[in-house]
Amino acid sequence: MNDADGHSSERRAVTARAPRNGLIAAECQALTGGSPDVDGVANCDTIARISRAAFVHRGIAVFARAATLDELVERVRERWDADMDADRFRIDVHDPSQRCSSTTIEIATAFADVIPFGPDLRDPLHRFLVIAGEDGFTFGAVEAEADGSYRDHDAKPWTTSSSLDSRFARALVNLVPDARSILDPCCGAGSIVLEAASLGLSAFGVDWKPALVGMTRENLAHFGYDAGVELADSRTHAQTAGAIVTDLPYGHAIESDEHGIRAILEQSASQAAAGVFVAPADISTWLASAGYIDIGVHTVLKRRGFTRWVHVARSQHAP
Repeated sequence: MNDADGHSSERRAVTARAPRNGLIAAECQALTGGSPDVDGVANCDTIARISRAAFVHRGIAVFARAATLDELVERVRERWDADMDADRFRIDVHDPSQRCSSTTIEIATAFADVIPFGPDLRDPLHRFLVIAGEDGFTFGAVEAEADGSYRDHDAKPWTTSSSLDSRFARALVNLVPDARSILDPCCGAGSIVLEAASLGLSAFGVDWKPALVGMTRENLAHFGYDAGVELADSRTHAQTAGAIVTDLPYGHAIESDEHGIRAILEQSASQAAAGVFVAPADISTWLASAGYIDIGVHTVLKRRGFTRWVHVARSQHAP
């Protein structure tokens, strides 16, 4: 399938593989429009947003596909255009299910022999990817890669025992990629606010504990980010935004916090059209009671059997 200029319009994204982490597939779907298969490969609509991703590694423009690896090598040889520039290239292989009998070096060499340019493994100008999948083999040019900028925030000055790690927080923000502004009504030490601000979004954080508000402000200042952080009660705070993204407060038993959490959800439904809520259990019925629809739930199994439930929903009551 080609576009008007004769180039491939088929795009694929490659994600991390973690069957117990539903957030990976959810982020991929939100950023690219495609859901990854068992090998972490998704047929997608766009790869333009992959640079901001937490779990989506790269995106390729498909150049050729074939049933076998040998056929794919020949297909690349046949289709290579003399006007295509690939000077200083590198070829990587994605074969997590070990479908190839050849080594990575042998595969890369086979394709390098049909590309009329010299390779550069250390500092390549062009990168290609060979994918071994359930539906055959794919060769494509890498056109997008995650920049991994969230890793910088692992060195934030302040955290708490319940703080989200930076990668997880980045993925949550990416579940609402069209939002221009993000509000975290339970911001804690500011992990979500940091990720939103780092992406150039208008970011706002609220917490009812002065110490946590101070931590968030200091973390933002450490990285030079600008965001609004207020000391307020999220059950009544009236700030509006494009999306709510938050890790809800909860104790050992979420039922003991039900009244407070329900109040936060009801207020959130009036503040933003979209919401992403993390909880230690499925709170879909609470979200529905608060006025949310189109509720999607993604589970992330953590260590020691603890599961985080990530809810993505749309509010009926937002302005």
